[in-house]
Amino acid sequence: MAAVRSDMTGFVFWRLVGFAPVLIVALVLTFLAIRALPGDPVVVMLGDRSSDPELSSLLRRQYGLDQPLGVQFLRYVTGVVQGDFGLSYRYAGTPVTEIIADGLLISPVLAAAALALALPVGAIAGSFAAVRRNSAADVGVVLMLVLGLSVPNFAIATILVFLLSVKLGLLPVAGWGSLSQAVLPVVVLALPTAAYIARLSRTFMLEVLQQDYIRTARAKGLSERIVIYRHAFRNTMVPVVTSAGITLGALLSNAFVVETIFNIPGLGRLAIDSIFARDYPVAMAIVILFTFLFVLINFMVDLAYILIDPRIRASVVARGGRA
Repeated sequence: MAAVRSDMTGFVFWRLVGFAPVLIVALVLTFLAIRALPGDPVVVMLGDRSSDPELSSLLRRQYGLDQPLGVQFLRYVTGVVQGDFGLSYRYAGTPVTEIIADGLLISPVLAAAALALALPVGAIAGSFAAVRRNSAADVGVVLMLVLGLSVPNFAIATILVFLLSVKLGLLPVAGWGSLSQAVLPVVVLALPTAAYIARLSRTFMLEVLQQDYIRTARAKGLSERIVIYRHAFRNTMVPVVTSAGITLGALLSNAFVVETIFNIPGLGRLAIDSIFARDYPVAMAIVILFTFLFVLINFMVDLAYILIDPRIRASVVARGGRA
């Protein structure tokens, strides 16, 4: 047992080491991309007073823009490591961490809630359709999947707002802060994701049902319910969990659109506003935070593999914790 625990610790260590270059590359590319954008942030901040050389020089010193690019990068990296993303251009003198703090509590929660809804609904619907292959139920589920994958988020949002908010008055049109205000954004995010997961679940379940161990389980006289739920469904969930982790990253990106539609003050909407306002420190901080969340999601998916599939766990132990 101690050896297994040691191997698992090694697995976690090497996974974290492998993710470090991703964060470093994202940090470098984000910094260079922002600096390459046209326009002078000091001119944007000063507006009509941009012709004042004294004020312009003062702001450049305050924000470190008078330093060489290499020095600016080192200062920025040092600050990021310490949790300091600098000062906002749009809200002069305000730390970026204060500006993004509220949004950081909204966007990940919105994406996680959508996945928590989409994962069970999609996995059950896809498996249900696979078990009843070529039946009327299977055809109906497949049609729903096509609709869910084809209709864009903004169209789904428009339809649901018109039906549930305007016509029936059951839910608020927009905003954030109460459970009722979260229902429509979460459902809009979850529907395409549920359709995607259902399609994958159906495909994987059809493959699993053709495996020899399923035929063996049936030959032993096990009930169909035990064969499906204890043997087939569990093995179907391994690739589905993989896709779910990737999907969560996509949900974070899709939240940009949903937050704008429903006027939600999350990171997505804040990033769009910051780009238009040329508030580059805020935009850079959000990109880096999203990259970190993507890395964290992939790390959690890797751990989920081990918990779900004993074969993967045995392989990790056999390699001494090396991925």
